Amino acid sequence: MERIAIIDLGSNSIRFVIMQIGPHGSYKLVYQEKKSIRLAEGMTMETRLLTEEAQQRALSCLKVYAHIIKVQKVIKVLAVATAAVRNAVNGASFLRRVRLSTGIPMTIISGKAEAALGFSGVIHTIDRKDFLLFDLGGASVEISLVRNKQRIHSVSIPMGAVTLTEMFQSSGTVDYDKISEIRDYIQRQLNKISWLPKEPMEVIGVGGTVRNLAKVHQRSSSYPLPKLHNYNLPVESLFTLVKSICDKTYEERKRISGLSEERADIIIAGALVVQEIVRRAKASYLTISGCGLREGLFFHYYDPIYDPEGTWKEDMLIRSVKNYLYTLPIQYDFHTSYVTAMALSMFDQWQKVHGLGGRMRKILTAAGFLHDTGSIVNYYSHARHSAYITANAHIFGWSHREQIMCALVCAFHHGYSNKYLKGASHARILTEVQMKEVRMLSLFLALAEGFDESHEQCITRMICTSGKNAMDLRIYTNRENFDVPAHAVQHLIPEFRKIFQVPLRIQWFPGSTIKNEMKETAEGLEFDISGEKTE
Repeated sequence: MERIAIIDLGSNSIRFVIMQIGPHGSYKLVYQEKKSIRLAEGMTMETRLLTEEAQQRALSCLKVYAHIIKVQKVIKVLAVATAAVRNAVNGASFLRRVRLSTGIPMTIISGKAEAALGFSGVIHTIDRKDFLLFDLGGASVEISLVRNKQRIHSVSIPMGAVTLTEMFQSSGTVDYDKISEIRDYIQRQLNKISWLPKEPMEVIGVGGTVRNLAKVHQRSSSYPLPKLHNYNLPVESLFTLVKSICDKTYEERKRISGLSEERADIIIAGALVVQEIVRRAKASYLTISGCGLREGLFFHYYDPIYDPEGTWKEDMLIRSVKNYLYTLPIQYDFHTSYVTAMALSMFDQWQKVHGLGGRMRKILTAAGFLHDTGSIVNYYSHARHSAYITANAHIFGWSHREQIMCALVCAFHHGYSNKYLKGASHARILTEVQMKEVRMLSLFLALAEGFDESHEQCITRMICTSGKNAMDLRIYTNRENFDVPAHAVQHLIPEFRKIFQVPLRIQWFPGSTIKNEMKETAEGLEFDISGEKTE
């Protein structure tokens, strides 16, 4: 087990995280702190000097972090300074002070490197192929064009929330003429980028400004999920929100729910940059990434050692689910693989009946792996605890709705519960169609769970067929007695009829009928489903 400290010394804030890498190469965040130090404050375009006050604010934080690094037994420190230090004539001398005062080896990274690291943090955690990416900081904004998950172009522009605020004196109440002046300046800077797409394109934003805008929008709409990463903010709502912020005084902005009070003075300039980038891309929504440069630094260290083949690209969601499981204090056991395999076998063989696509199969797979995690809280009501854990887990590669769908499938893995659903406020972000899909997926998982009620793995093969009047499930076992699984799934028969509008007929065949058809794989157990398919 090893611990890696990551420090991102930005123009507005300093961020400090510790990542722990454990068995199987599993990793998790174990410590995080962020402090607004305004390193770029008072650094004019003429002098380009970090003020003594700003340097002292940074050094004070870094001394604390140096102590935590020692106490937490960190083996590697990855510390970088971005635009404010990069642009300052006294940036190098400041970093020498950092090294002498704290022992932390900090590196100034170029705008190009900053863009590359930000891209790495996003592409490892949001499963998109083509998009425009921007990372807005206090003194610069990095913009990248991504095609087929490859960064094609990047640029770093010295135009950040802090520097623009000081340039246009927009920290207080700002009139319409000043707003127009800031917008014109931003547009002129964007006009210099020849490769900005002409056609509409998705936009992903990184940085404190976009996170604050998203949080304000979530609060205003009573969004039930406390998560910003991969949140989609509709463009109409974004533009309305930016206008509302620009119309307010500094004191009024400090009272906006969801807006950090320490960002109230620089939010206008930052919000206008976000608005103009999204407008230029003709995007229908802005996707917020909670991961960026810090995560990029981590993966820059992690990938060559623990994932040199780049397997994270193959299936981000399932890989992330397994990584999460390995960080939990539970055993990733045979029962979990067995139940998941049976649920997927039913899903595949009845695919023509339910009509659900590959994405729903991924959700069922994730639910199969996660459905018993709630047992670490309490075995009683562990399905409910599993749902909570799944809804709040730090798992990458799915949308908010997909995460909630998976959580509900986990909640219903012993059967559908209308009582639980009434108390699950996060379920309201799902449509009626998605709720029906949840009930289908949870039914497959509940049947599979019931079939292994005794954890004996006695079922060797299942053949699923369908007709006009019924759906049939032929179950083969490796023993003569199958009373336990037959009893465990009996209560699911009425739910099956509600969902599929036909009865489910289960036939049981004892061990003398067919030999064991299960085989071991690297992922666990896989059913031989070479028999009859759904008709």
